[in-house]
Amino acid sequence: MTGTTPSGDPAPDQQAPGQQAPGQRAPGQQDQDQGQPDQGQAARDRQPGIVIARVFGIPIYISPYWFLVAGILVWLYANSLDSSVSPTTRRYLVAAAFVVLLYLSVLIHELSHCVVARSFRLSVRRVLLYPLGGFSEIEQEPPTPAQEFAVSAAGPAISLALAGIAWLATKAVPDGLPHLLIDQLFRANLLVAIFNLLPGLPLDGGRIFRAGIWKLTGRPVTATIAAAWGGRVLAVLLILVPLAYYQGQFQSLLGSSFGLWFAFIAVFMGFVWLLERV
Repeated sequence: MTGTTPSGDPAPDQQAPGQQAPGQRAPGQQDQDQGQPDQGQAARDRQPGIVIARVFGIPIYISPYWFLVAGILVWLYANSLDSSVSPTTRRYLVAAAFVVLLYLSVLIHELSHCVVARSFRLSVRRVLLYPLGGFSEIEQEPPTPAQEFAVSAAGPAISLALAGIAWLATKAVPDGLPHLLIDQLFRANLLVAIFNLLPGLPLDGGRIFRAGIWKLTGRPVTATIAAAWGGRVLAVLLILVPLAYYQGQFQSLLGSSFGLWFAFIAVFMGFVWLLERV
């Protein structure tokens, strides 16, 4: 449910002889846009939400809609707990703790992208937590496939590490509410890691796939197109596969957590794809 979002333009393929470079005016072209604001820059400078913290000097924003969706998640999770967790107030406290810890895991995932990007002297604008996850906005594209791979792989790697720590903790903590929370965090971080390794943009796996194609072809734009198509194909498959599994019975699909999870992922991919173009 996460991704990295470079806010700069991708590096172009080799420029043809005599081809005008991006942003370069042709001879005799009037400076008609002098004094006009850069609309793309203005869009990127808009405040995406509420600043809740600064970590390593990086502002952490949270979408106003996050509170609504987090409340729904708390309600859903509280009602999924069995009657052994009582009274009702206690169930909601446990559910709230889980949702906060889940989003904290997402934040750590995003910060890992930022730390690696900064180690390559890439500027990080901000991290945004929104209802469907989060993403880190990096100012420039990594200049090499190796750096692209390292920045993108950092998130899934830290999620796997968090899942491993949680799994070890379940072996040490006796049964009870703490054990239940830790076990759920193990499962959630494992799912986040696996999901983000799917080979399609805007997921981390899509950027890892892009780095591989870039390395093989030497053409970053070609690699971006391939990874973007990978994302489109994945989004379609994530809807069609559950439908095929339930033999086209839409009501059965909506009544299944399996089907809803795949639909949720498909919506997420489209949502982040749109966010990257705002």
